[in-house]
Amino acid sequence: MTREAIAKRLREARLTAGMTQHDVGSSLKPPQRRHEISRYERNGATPNVLTIEQLAAVLNVSPCWLAFGDIHRAQ
Repeated sequence: MTREAIAKRLREARLTAGMTQHDVGSSLKPPQRRHEISRYERNGATPNVLTIEQLAAVLNVSPCWLAFGDIHRAQ
Protein backbone atom coordinates (compact mmCIF):
# COMPACT_ATOMS: atom_id res chain seq x y z
CA MET A 1 0.00 0.00 0.00
CA THR A 2 2.09 2.88 -1.25
CA ARG A 3 0.95 6.41 -0.73
CA GLU A 4 1.62 7.37 -4.36
CA ALA A 5 -0.43 4.47 -5.70
CA ILE A 6 -3.36 5.17 -3.39
CA ALA A 7 -3.28 8.83 -4.36
CA LYS A 8 -3.42 7.99 -8.06
CA ARG A 9 -6.26 5.48 -7.69
CA LEU A 10 -8.23 7.79 -5.38
CA ARG A 11 -8.07 10.66 -7.86
CA GLU A 12 -8.95 8.35 -10.75
CA ALA A 13 -11.96 6.92 -8.91
CA ARG A 14 -13.16 10.37 -7.82
CA LEU A 15 -12.98 11.77 -11.33
CA THR A 16 -14.68 8.69 -12.78
CA ALA A 17 -17.47 9.12 -10.23
CA GLY A 18 -17.83 12.78 -11.25
CA MET A 19 -17.33 13.98 -7.69
CA THR A 20 -15.41 16.91 -6.29
CA GLN A 21 -13.04 16.60 -3.36
CA HIS A 22 -15.66 18.41 -1.29
CA ASP A 23 -18.34 15.88 -2.32
CA VAL A 24 -16.15 12.98 -1.28
CA GLY A 25 -15.07 14.51 2.01
CA SER A 26 -18.59 15.47 3.04
CA SER A 27 -19.77 11.89 2.33
CA LEU A 28 -17.42 10.42 4.97
CA LYS A 29 -18.28 9.87 8.61
CA PRO A 30 -17.07 11.96 10.24
CA PRO A 31 -16.95 14.37 7.30
CA GLN A 32 -13.54 15.51 6.12
CA ARG A 33 -12.75 18.84 4.55
CA ARG A 34 -11.75 19.16 0.92
CA HIS A 35 -8.14 19.84 1.82
CA GLU A 36 -7.86 16.42 3.52
CA ILE A 37 -9.00 14.66 0.35
CA SER A 38 -6.58 16.84 -1.60
CA ARG A 39 -3.75 15.75 0.72
CA TYR A 40 -4.58 12.11 0.05
CA GLU A 41 -4.55 12.75 -3.71
CA ARG A 42 -1.24 14.67 -3.56
CA ASN A 43 0.61 12.05 -1.49
CA GLY A 44 0.66 14.36 1.51
CA ALA A 45 -1.14 11.86 3.74
CA THR A 46 -2.29 8.26 3.65
CA PRO A 47 -5.86 7.45 4.69
CA ASN A 48 -6.26 4.86 7.43
CA VAL A 49 -8.03 1.55 6.78
CA LEU A 50 -11.44 2.77 7.94
CA THR A 51 -11.19 5.84 5.73
CA ILE A 52 -10.14 3.70 2.76
CA GLU A 53 -13.24 1.56 3.30
CA GLN A 54 -15.46 4.65 3.38
CA LEU A 55 -13.77 6.22 0.36
CA ALA A 56 -14.23 3.00 -1.60
CA ALA A 57 -17.92 2.85 -0.70
CA VAL A 58 -18.51 6.49 -1.67
CA LEU A 59 -16.64 6.04 -4.97
CA ASN A 60 -18.14 2.60 -5.71
CA VAL A 61 -14.79 0.84 -5.95
CA SER A 62 -13.32 -2.11 -4.10
CA PRO A 63 -11.40 -1.23 -0.93
CA CYS A 64 -8.72 -3.73 -2.02
CA TRP A 65 -8.38 -1.97 -5.37
CA LEU A 66 -8.12 1.43 -3.72
CA ALA A 67 -5.54 0.28 -1.16
CA PHE A 68 -3.53 -2.23 -3.15
CA GLY A 69 -4.44 -1.96 -6.82
CA ASP A 70 -6.21 -5.32 -6.85
CA ILE A 71 -7.48 -6.15 -10.32
CA HIS A 72 -11.14 -5.97 -9.24
CA ARG A 73 -11.94 -2.29 -9.34
CA ALA A 74 -15.70 -2.35 -8.83
CA GLN A 75 -17.33 -3.45 -5.60
